[in-house]
Amino acid sequence: MSSTEFYNPKSLAVALELLDKYQQQAVIVNGGTDVVEKIANGSIDPAVIIYIQGIAELKGIVATKGFVRIGGAATYEEVLASPLIGQFSALTQAVAEVGSPPIRVVGTPVGNIGTAVPAADCNVALMALDAEVVAASAQGERVIKFPDLFVGYCKTALAPNELIKEIRIPVSGVNTASAFVKLAKRKAQDIAQVSAAVRLTVDGDVCSDVIVAMGAVNQVTVRAYSLEKILAGKKVEVGAAEVKGIVPAEVALRSPRNKPYKEAVIGVVVERAINKAHAEALRGRK
Repeated sequence: MSSTEFYNPKSLAVALELLDKYQQQAVIVNGGTDVVEKIANGSIDPAVIIYIQGIAELKGIVATKGFVRIGGAATYEEVLASPLIGQFSALTQAVAEVGSPPIRVVGTPVGNIGTAVPAADCNVALMALDAEVVAASAQGERVIKFPDLFVGYCKTALAPNELIKEIRIPVSGVNTASAFVKLAKRKAQDIAQVSAAVRLTVDGDVCSDVIVAMGAVNQVTVRAYSLEKILAGKKVEVGAAEVKGIVPAEVALRSPRNKPYKEAVIGVVVERAINKAHAEALRGRK
């Protein structure tokens, strides 16, 4: 490993100045659960480390102007503990599947986004919840919707001089609920073989609006627009049963070795997520 400079800025402005200066030479360390491992095994060798956990502007989870805002340095543990996040069941269910309790103490949803692994639990849930990120640079800020955020395997649309300031999730209306379902080799602390998250709005027993997101089925986390078209306007039970046997158009499996298995279970995982969200909506929860 070559000599690496370490910076611990205490303000967002200073962090962005450093990032603007060093760009591709720099790596952002937040919780560090992914980046530190990559540095240790030699897969990356940054000239500069910018540590952002001490920046107060990136902390906190607050409600504002129709959104719940999750700060760029908020940890998984803070997400699970926040009463504001309770309305987003898909997210709490996904975060509970991330790593182990010690990892959730230091790891962050924004770090999960930055690594852009297609199987990342948190990213699948956030896409289903119609989330967006605020990307900040020394030149200003811009908003990126989740379907536009992941542009390739472990690649995001972030510019080299940008970091994620916050995640914003729109507050849901009545009769709306969400759910996350993950199929893995083990029950916990394992990478998803297939995962799905659904945000469902019902009018009686009819699906009036739905978002379906999937993980580990493409080089990126995907929004399954083709399944949403099938579900919209139908009775939930009918639509869920119909998608059970479908491999959506957005699926592009990388490995031929497990392709038959994944194709066999994809629809089942989505059906379970739909039914799980529907059951919550019927209980009158947001």
